[in-house]
Amino acid sequence: MDRVAKQVNIKPLLGVAGGMGTQVTSCFYDKLHALQSVTVEQEYLDVLIYSKPTIPDRTAYITGQSSESPLEPLICVLRALESVGSTLIAVPCVTSHFFYDDLVKAVNVPVLNMLEETAAYTAERGIGKVCLFATDGTLKGGAFHNAFKKHGIDVIDPSDEIQSALMAIIYDIKRGVTLSSCVLDPLIEKALKTGAEAAVLGCTELCLLGSKRNDTIDTLEILAKSAVRFG
Repeated sequence: MDRVAKQVNIKPLLGVAGGMGTQVTSCFYDKLHALQSVTVEQEYLDVLIYSKPTIPDRTAYITGQSSESPLEPLICVLRALESVGSTLIAVPCVTSHFFYDDLVKAVNVPVLNMLEETAAYTAERGIGKVCLFATDGTLKGGAFHNAFKKHGIDVIDPSDEIQSALMAIIYDIKRGVTLSSCVLDPLIEKALKTGAEAAVLGCTELCLLGSKRNDTIDTLEILAKSAVRFG
């Protein structure tokens, strides 16, 4: 038993609260892999993924369309990751960060703050105004707005037209529909005409479209970089 315990504690263990959605979780792991430069495979970061797509819809709860709270299932996932030795936890779902303070209190290991990491990165790039492409739940919750405000960054919400299109795209991806990255381009162009310097892909489903534009900010990539850096 002692030998097993020593093996478990040789390296840090990144716990990933996944399944929100499943394609995002897979993409996040791919990004983690791509960001690491190793000479042998044993140097890669140890990662434990708990994919739980049955967690209730975060946006539906935050916007009052559902009374089924995702908080307790989220806490169960984080505690399970902690119980098997995770030394750091990442939650690759922006909308879930509405519950960040409660999640942090529920475990005794650090939980990466995707919103804070993104806001800090945006400030480092010298960007002062962004348009936030996110779920209705994220926009209503306001946590991302607060993170940007702390760094002196102004946030523009999408127009109703753009927001409706974004939500359709997000839920299409959650259902497994394959979309071209070009589908975001006209929405980004419209957003930039409002005075924003960049569009924040503030829902991880949107990051799956793989936009390489300089005027977009990929929150999933930022979270992966933070996990590698702190892991």
